[in-house]
Amino acid sequence: MKYYLLEQDYNPGSSSETESWDLPRTENIKSLIFDITAQQSSGTAATRSNTAAQLDQIRIGAAESNRVSEIDGEDLDAFNILNGNETNFNSSAADNARITLGMVYALDPFCMNPETQFTQPFGLSGNVARKVEVAFAADGSNIDSKNLSIGIVTTPQATNGYMAFHRDSYTVANNVNNFTDVPQPGKLLGVFNYETTSATDITADGSYRTGQTIQEQSITISRKDVVGHVYTTTMGAMQGGYTANLTDKGYSFWNFGITNAIGNLGIPSSGEIPQNMEVRTKGGSAADAVRVMPVTLNTNV
Repeated sequence: MKYYLLEQDYNPGSSSETESWDLPRTENIKSLIFDITAQQSSGTAATRSNTAAQLDQIRIGAAESNRVSEIDGEDLDAFNILNGNETNFNSSAADNARITLGMVYALDPFCMNPETQFTQPFGLSGNVARKVEVAFAADGSNIDSKNLSIGIVTTPQATNGYMAFHRDSYTVANNVNNFTDVPQPGKLLGVFNYETTSATDITADGSYRTGQTIQEQSITISRKDVVGHVYTTTMGAMQGGYTANLTDKGYSFWNFGITNAIGNLGIPSSGEIPQNMEVRTKGGSAADAVRVMPVTLNTNV
């Protein structure tokens, strides 16, 4: 196993920009680690989501037309938290105080939680992706002088697949179903959601669920429900995903066995993702923005 820095304190400047780094071609990548350091630029402390959102999007692939995985920075941080991989975050209301945040972008699903295993035969091979690309947001009203270091963990072993995020972003319509494609090949490890409607809004909803961004979700084949439907609050109850760090956002993860060492690692239980599998998301009356992300174990290695 190798554990080293792919990039050391890159400074993107104060404006938005996009930068990419070459990934190793002869190693199997277990995970990337994004380490943000910045300075407080006002008397209002930067929040965790403020800081993570400085990485507007993180994309892995060969080029713009060949992304195998992409996710927003604030969503990646929330995904880590929901899966028990909450790293240190530090901020202060004092001007020029240091801000720090770390996030893991796991390519091996067994590098996802506090019981990290580096011996499982999963990860991203150099045959699949050549670059990691980061679209940086402009400095925020309370953040400046940000730097990004990227750690990388690799092994020489072969891989049976890698974890990928598939980002679908849109605005919901009340009582209207949106269908998000689940790409082949591989297994569906789960569905990760961001809703504009916060957890507080959901519990105070006088219309009883209809006012939230996502009313319900299911997995469909040929537009017929085969798993679900369930509510996003039910997903959180199954996952044990409540955390004080996410109460200002409507995050949820529907887990289909993302780190199962015994039993099925994702669905379907036999075979691979069929061509016509989708995530059905029923919108609520708030007509808010939503991001729905199927998380897959891509076996095209």
